[in-house]
Amino acid sequence: MNHKQLESLVHQEIPITQALDIRIQELTESSIRVMAPFEANKNIHNTAFAGSIYTVATIAGWSLVTSLALQHNLEGSVVLAKANIQYKKPINGDIVAECRVESDDLIDSFVASFKRKNRARIELEINLVEDGIIKAILSANFALVGK
Repeated sequence: MNHKQLESLVHQEIPITQALDIRIQELTESSIRVMAPFEANKNIHNTAFAGSIYTVATIAGWSLVTSLALQHNLEGSVVLAKANIQYKKPINGDIVAECRVESDDLIDSFVASFKRKNRARIELEINLVEDGIIKAILSANFALVGK
């Protein structure tokens, strides 16, 4: 699945992503970059709306886990089990979320757990960046629950 196909799936499964104009810019086997344009996601202070920042980060994680499941032929539902966000600085432009699974061992463990128990969890750190500066960090635990 390429980034455009995944974006279509996200818009189909999570309709709010269309209203926020969330786009998947880049997708590899173990990383993703998701963005939402500033104009559709600004607040009264002319900075990015905190709820949009949280949503873009969550969609980045959800999309990456969905991609991992598809790559490994794991059938299940991806859910956000737990998350904590730190807003470090205001975002004054487009909201860009980046996430990478740093180790193949983490992916292998996730896949093996799902095959054993028909459920698995993975901890992700999603960085929200602007001009190379991390403006917020979402630490999130996603679960894949078998059907």
